[in-house]
Amino acid sequence: MLGFILAVLVLPYLAAALALLFIKMRWGLRMFGISALVAVALLIAMFLVYAYPILEREGLAVFTSTVWDPAREEYGVLPALVGTLITSAIAISLAFPMAVGVAVTINEVLPPRLRPLFASLVDLTATMPTVLYGLWGIFALGPLLQSAVNAVFGPGAMPSQYSLLTAGILLAVMVTPYAAAVIREGYAAVPKAVEEAVYALGATRLETVLVKLRHIRNYVVGGVFLALGRAMGETVAVAMVVGGKLGSLPASLFDGGITISSLIALQFPNAAAYKYMTAALFAGALALAVLGIAINAAALYLIRRWQ
Repeated sequence: MLGFILAVLVLPYLAAALALLFIKMRWGLRMFGISALVAVALLIAMFLVYAYPILEREGLAVFTSTVWDPAREEYGVLPALVGTLITSAIAISLAFPMAVGVAVTINEVLPPRLRPLFASLVDLTATMPTVLYGLWGIFALGPLLQSAVNAVFGPGAMPSQYSLLTAGILLAVMVTPYAAAVIREGYAAVPKAVEEAVYALGATRLETVLVKLRHIRNYVVGGVFLALGRAMGETVAVAMVVGGKLGSLPASLFDGGITISSLIALQFPNAAAYKYMTAALFAGALALAVLGIAINAAALYLIRRWQ
Protein backbone atom coordinates (compact mmCIF):
# COMPACT_ATOMS: atom_id res chain seq x y z
CA MET A 1 0.00 0.00 0.00
CA LEU A 2 2.78 2.45 0.94
CA GLY A 3 4.63 1.67 -2.26
CA PHE A 4 1.49 2.28 -4.30
CA ILE A 5 0.92 5.65 -2.62
CA LEU A 6 4.54 6.70 -3.22
CA ALA A 7 4.27 5.65 -6.85
CA VAL A 8 1.07 7.65 -7.27
CA LEU A 9 2.63 10.77 -5.77
CA VAL A 10 6.15 10.59 -7.19
CA LEU A 11 6.12 8.98 -10.64
CA PRO A 12 3.87 11.48 -12.47
CA TYR A 13 5.92 14.41 -11.22
CA LEU A 14 9.18 12.63 -12.05
CA ALA A 15 7.91 12.17 -15.59
CA ALA A 16 7.01 15.86 -15.75
CA ALA A 17 10.47 16.87 -14.50
CA LEU A 18 12.09 14.77 -17.21
CA ALA A 19 9.78 16.35 -19.75
CA LEU A 20 10.92 19.80 -18.66
CA LEU A 21 14.53 18.78 -19.24
CA PHE A 22 14.22 17.12 -22.63
CA ILE A 23 11.45 18.97 -24.48
CA LYS A 24 10.37 22.55 -24.90
CA MET A 25 9.27 24.33 -21.75
CA ARG A 26 5.73 24.88 -23.03
CA TRP A 27 5.19 21.17 -23.60
CA GLY A 28 6.94 20.39 -20.34
CA LEU A 29 4.49 22.55 -18.44
CA ARG A 30 1.60 20.86 -20.20
CA MET A 31 3.05 17.50 -19.28
CA PHE A 32 3.34 18.66 -15.68
CA GLY A 33 -0.34 19.61 -15.66
CA ILE A 34 -1.33 16.29 -17.19
CA SER A 35 0.82 14.46 -14.65
CA ALA A 36 -0.89 16.29 -11.81
CA LEU A 37 -4.28 15.25 -13.16
CA VAL A 38 -3.06 11.66 -13.48
CA ALA A 39 -1.83 11.73 -9.87
CA VAL A 40 -5.20 12.99 -8.63
CA ALA A 41 -7.03 10.38 -10.70
CA LEU A 42 -4.83 7.62 -9.30
CA LEU A 43 -5.44 8.82 -5.75
CA ILE A 44 -9.20 8.79 -6.32
CA ALA A 45 -8.88 5.31 -7.81
CA MET A 46 -6.91 4.16 -4.77
CA PHE A 47 -9.56 5.52 -2.42
CA LEU A 48 -12.26 3.75 -4.42
CA VAL A 49 -10.39 0.45 -4.31
CA TYR A 50 -9.87 0.55 -0.55
CA ALA A 51 -13.39 1.86 0.11
CA TYR A 52 -15.02 -0.74 -2.13
CA PRO A 53 -15.81 -3.29 0.63
CA ILE A 54 -17.95 -0.82 2.59
CA LEU A 55 -19.46 0.65 -0.59
CA GLU A 56 -20.42 -2.85 -1.74
CA ARG A 57 -21.92 -3.63 1.67
CA GLU A 58 -23.64 -0.33 2.50
CA GLY A 59 -23.78 1.54 -0.79
CA LEU A 60 -24.12 5.31 -0.56
CA ALA A 61 -25.65 4.87 2.90
CA VAL A 62 -22.13 5.12 4.31
CA PHE A 63 -22.24 8.82 3.38
CA THR A 64 -25.73 9.45 4.78
CA SER A 65 -25.71 7.38 7.97
CA THR A 66 -24.87 8.80 11.39
CA VAL A 67 -24.18 5.42 13.01
CA TRP A 68 -20.63 4.53 13.98
CA ASP A 69 -20.71 1.17 15.75
CA PRO A 70 -17.62 -1.00 15.19
CA ALA A 71 -19.11 -3.82 17.30
CA ARG A 72 -21.88 -4.25 14.72
CA GLU A 73 -19.68 -3.20 11.79
CA GLU A 74 -21.98 -0.28 11.01
CA TYR A 75 -20.30 2.89 9.82
CA GLY A 76 -21.55 6.26 8.64
CA VAL A 77 -19.39 9.29 7.91
CA LEU A 78 -22.18 11.90 7.72
CA PRO A 79 -21.33 13.49 11.11
CA ALA A 80 -17.72 13.84 9.96
CA LEU A 81 -18.82 15.39 6.66
CA VAL A 82 -21.10 17.84 8.46
CA GLY A 83 -18.38 18.65 10.98
CA THR A 84 -15.89 19.32 8.19
CA LEU A 85 -18.29 21.67 6.42
CA ILE A 86 -19.26 23.52 9.62
CA THR A 87 -15.73 24.07 10.91
CA SER A 88 -14.50 25.08 7.45
CA ALA A 89 -17.38 27.52 7.02
CA ILE A 90 -16.68 29.12 10.39
CA ALA A 91 -12.98 29.31 9.60
CA ILE A 92 -13.34 30.91 6.19
CA SER A 93 -16.04 33.34 7.38
CA LEU A 94 -13.64 34.68 10.00
CA ALA A 95 -10.40 34.29 8.03
CA PHE A 96 -11.61 36.22 4.96
CA PRO A 97 -12.06 39.63 6.64
CA MET A 98 -8.98 39.09 8.80
CA ALA A 99 -6.82 38.23 5.79
CA VAL A 100 -8.03 41.25 3.84
CA GLY A 101 -7.44 43.44 6.89
CA VAL A 102 -3.91 42.11 7.35
CA ALA A 103 -3.06 42.60 3.67
CA VAL A 104 -4.41 46.15 3.58
CA THR A 105 -2.75 47.07 6.87
CA ILE A 106 0.67 45.89 5.70
CA ASN A 107 0.41 47.69 2.34
CA GLU A 108 -1.46 50.84 3.34
CA VAL A 109 -1.00 51.58 7.03
CA LEU A 110 2.49 50.47 8.02
CA PRO A 111 5.54 52.54 7.08
CA PRO A 112 7.46 51.03 4.12
CA ARG A 113 10.43 50.09 6.30
CA LEU A 114 8.22 47.99 8.60
CA ARG A 115 6.25 46.18 5.90
CA PRO A 116 8.80 43.40 5.22
CA LEU A 117 9.11 42.71 8.95
CA PHE A 118 5.37 42.37 9.55
CA ALA A 119 4.91 40.39 6.33
CA SER A 120 7.58 37.96 7.52
CA LEU A 121 5.91 37.67 10.93
CA VAL A 122 2.58 36.83 9.29
CA ASP A 123 4.26 34.25 7.06
CA LEU A 124 6.03 32.81 10.10
CA THR A 125 2.73 32.03 11.81
CA ALA A 126 1.85 29.78 8.87
CA THR A 127 4.93 27.63 9.51
CA MET A 128 4.29 26.97 13.20
CA PRO A 129 3.60 23.32 14.11
CA THR A 130 -0.13 22.71 14.22
CA VAL A 131 0.14 20.95 17.57
CA LEU A 132 1.09 24.30 19.11
CA TYR A 133 -2.15 25.77 17.82
CA GLY A 134 -3.95 22.77 19.28
CA LEU A 135 -2.40 23.35 22.71
CA TRP A 136 -3.37 27.02 22.53
CA GLY A 137 -6.90 25.93 21.67
CA ILE A 138 -7.07 23.57 24.66
CA PHE A 139 -5.58 25.82 27.33
CA ALA A 140 -6.58 29.31 26.14
CA LEU A 141 -9.19 29.55 23.39
CA GLY A 142 -11.47 26.72 24.55
CA PRO A 143 -11.90 27.80 28.20
CA LEU A 144 -12.25 31.47 27.21
CA LEU A 145 -14.87 30.67 24.58
CA GLN A 146 -16.82 28.41 26.94
CA SER A 147 -16.91 31.11 29.63
CA ALA A 148 -18.02 33.76 27.14
CA VAL A 149 -20.78 31.63 25.60
CA ASN A 150 -22.15 30.54 28.97
CA ALA A 151 -22.08 34.14 30.20
CA VAL A 152 -24.10 35.32 27.19
CA PHE A 153 -26.49 32.39 26.64
CA GLY A 154 -26.71 31.05 30.17
CA PRO A 155 -25.01 28.26 32.14
CA GLY A 156 -24.76 25.01 30.22
CA ALA A 157 -25.17 26.59 26.79
CA MET A 158 -21.70 25.33 25.94
CA PRO A 159 -21.18 22.30 28.20
CA SER A 160 -17.61 21.65 27.08
CA GLN A 161 -14.75 23.67 25.72
CA TYR A 162 -14.37 21.03 23.00
CA SER A 163 -16.78 22.04 20.26
CA LEU A 164 -17.22 22.77 16.58
CA LEU A 165 -17.10 26.49 17.33
CA THR A 166 -13.75 26.15 19.08
CA ALA A 167 -12.37 24.17 16.15
CA GLY A 168 -13.72 26.66 13.61
CA ILE A 169 -12.20 29.68 15.35
CA LEU A 170 -8.90 27.88 15.82
CA LEU A 171 -8.86 27.02 12.12
CA ALA A 172 -9.57 30.65 11.25
CA VAL A 173 -6.46 31.73 13.13
CA MET A 174 -4.42 29.00 11.44
CA VAL A 175 -5.46 29.66 7.84
CA THR A 176 -5.56 33.46 7.87
CA PRO A 177 -1.81 33.77 7.07
CA TYR A 178 -2.24 31.68 3.91
CA ALA A 179 -5.00 33.88 2.53
CA ALA A 180 -3.28 37.06 3.73
CA ALA A 181 -0.05 36.17 1.91
CA VAL A 182 -1.81 35.74 -1.45
CA ILE A 183 -3.94 38.86 -1.06
CA ARG A 184 -0.96 40.90 0.15
CA GLU A 185 1.14 40.02 -2.88
CA GLY A 186 -1.69 40.81 -5.25
CA TYR A 187 -2.42 44.11 -3.52
CA ALA A 188 1.23 45.17 -3.70
CA ALA A 189 1.25 44.41 -7.44
CA VAL A 190 -1.59 46.83 -8.28
CA PRO A 191 -0.15 49.41 -10.72
CA LYS A 192 0.48 52.82 -9.20
CA ALA A 193 -1.42 54.34 -12.11
CA VAL A 194 -4.64 52.71 -10.87
CA GLU A 195 -4.30 54.33 -7.45
CA GLU A 196 -3.43 57.72 -8.94
CA ALA A 197 -6.39 57.57 -11.32
CA VAL A 198 -8.79 56.79 -8.48
CA TYR A 199 -7.45 59.63 -6.34
CA ALA A 200 -7.69 61.96 -9.35
CA LEU A 201 -11.43 61.26 -9.47
CA GLY A 202 -11.75 62.54 -5.90
CA ALA A 203 -12.06 59.18 -4.16
CA THR A 204 -11.34 58.85 -0.47
CA ARG A 205 -8.65 56.54 0.87
CA LEU A 206 -11.24 53.91 1.80
CA GLU A 207 -12.80 54.07 -1.66
CA THR A 208 -9.35 53.70 -3.20
CA VAL A 209 -8.67 50.61 -1.10
CA LEU A 210 -11.98 49.08 -2.22
CA VAL A 211 -11.17 49.78 -5.87
CA LYS A 212 -7.75 48.14 -5.49
CA LEU A 213 -9.32 45.11 -3.81
CA ARG A 214 -11.77 44.80 -6.66
CA HIS A 215 -8.84 45.04 -9.07
CA ILE A 216 -7.23 41.98 -7.41
CA ARG A 217 -10.41 39.98 -6.80
CA ASN A 218 -8.84 36.95 -8.47
CA TYR A 219 -6.07 37.05 -5.82
CA VAL A 220 -8.70 37.39 -3.10
CA VAL A 221 -10.60 34.37 -4.41
CA GLY A 222 -7.38 32.38 -4.74
CA GLY A 223 -6.32 33.21 -1.19
CA VAL A 224 -9.72 32.41 0.28
CA PHE A 225 -9.98 29.05 -1.46
CA LEU A 226 -6.40 28.21 -0.52
CA ALA A 227 -7.32 28.87 3.11
CA LEU A 228 -10.52 26.84 2.73
CA GLY A 229 -8.61 23.84 1.41
CA ARG A 230 -6.15 24.15 4.27
CA ALA A 231 -9.00 24.29 6.79
CA MET A 232 -10.73 21.22 5.38
CA GLY A 233 -7.58 19.14 5.57
CA GLU A 234 -6.25 20.16 8.99
CA THR A 235 -6.00 17.19 11.33
CA VAL A 236 -3.93 17.47 14.50
CA ALA A 237 -5.11 20.80 15.88
CA VAL A 238 -8.75 20.08 15.04
CA ALA A 239 -8.62 16.61 16.61
CA MET A 240 -7.37 18.21 19.82
CA VAL A 241 -10.29 20.65 20.22
CA VAL A 242 -13.29 19.43 18.19
CA GLY A 243 -14.50 16.88 20.74
CA GLY A 244 -14.33 13.67 18.70
CA LYS A 245 -18.08 13.05 18.96
CA LEU A 246 -19.25 10.10 16.87
CA GLY A 247 -22.61 8.55 16.13
CA SER A 248 -24.84 11.63 15.86
CA LEU A 249 -25.09 15.01 14.20
CA PRO A 250 -24.14 18.06 16.29
CA ALA A 251 -27.07 19.83 17.92
CA SER A 252 -25.42 23.26 17.64
CA LEU A 253 -22.11 24.99 17.09
CA PHE A 254 -21.52 24.66 20.84
CA ASP A 255 -21.73 20.88 20.62
CA GLY A 256 -18.81 18.54 20.11
CA GLY A 257 -18.27 16.98 16.72
CA ILE A 258 -15.69 15.49 14.41
CA THR A 259 -14.22 16.13 10.97
CA ILE A 260 -13.20 13.66 8.31
CA SER A 261 -9.49 14.21 8.81
CA SER A 262 -9.72 13.92 12.59
CA LEU A 263 -11.95 10.83 12.26
CA ILE A 264 -9.29 9.13 10.16
CA ALA A 265 -6.51 10.15 12.54
CA LEU A 266 -8.37 9.00 15.66
CA GLN A 267 -9.82 5.75 14.32
CA PHE A 268 -7.16 4.44 11.95
CA PRO A 269 -4.94 2.90 14.68
CA ASN A 270 -7.84 0.62 15.66
CA ALA A 271 -9.16 -0.02 12.15
CA ALA A 272 -7.22 -3.24 11.57
CA ALA A 273 -9.20 -4.95 14.34
CA TYR A 274 -12.45 -4.59 12.38
CA LYS A 275 -13.36 -5.93 8.99
CA TYR A 276 -14.94 -2.84 7.45
CA MET A 277 -13.58 0.12 9.45
CA THR A 278 -10.58 0.69 7.19
CA ALA A 279 -12.86 0.75 4.16
CA ALA A 280 -15.20 3.19 5.93
CA LEU A 281 -12.29 5.52 6.68
CA PHE A 282 -11.21 5.39 3.05
CA ALA A 283 -14.79 6.23 2.08
CA GLY A 284 -14.47 9.33 4.23
CA ALA A 285 -11.16 10.16 2.54
CA LEU A 286 -12.86 9.72 -0.83
CA ALA A 287 -15.62 12.15 0.15
CA LEU A 288 -13.04 14.69 1.34
CA ALA A 289 -11.06 14.35 -1.89
CA VAL A 290 -14.14 14.84 -4.06
CA LEU A 291 -15.17 17.84 -1.98
CA GLY A 292 -11.68 19.33 -2.33
CA ILE A 293 -11.67 18.83 -6.09
CA ALA A 294 -15.06 20.52 -6.40
CA ILE A 295 -13.90 23.51 -4.35
CA ASN A 296 -10.70 23.87 -6.36
CA ALA A 297 -12.64 23.65 -9.61
CA ALA A 298 -14.93 26.44 -8.40
CA ALA A 299 -11.92 28.55 -7.44
CA LEU A 300 -10.27 28.07 -10.85
CA TYR A 301 -13.52 28.99 -12.59
CA LEU A 302 -13.86 32.23 -10.62
CA ILE A 303 -10.20 33.16 -11.03
CA ARG A 304 -10.28 32.67 -14.80
CA ARG A 305 -13.58 34.52 -15.07
CA TRP A 306 -12.20 37.56 -13.24
CA GLN A 307 -8.76 37.69 -14.83
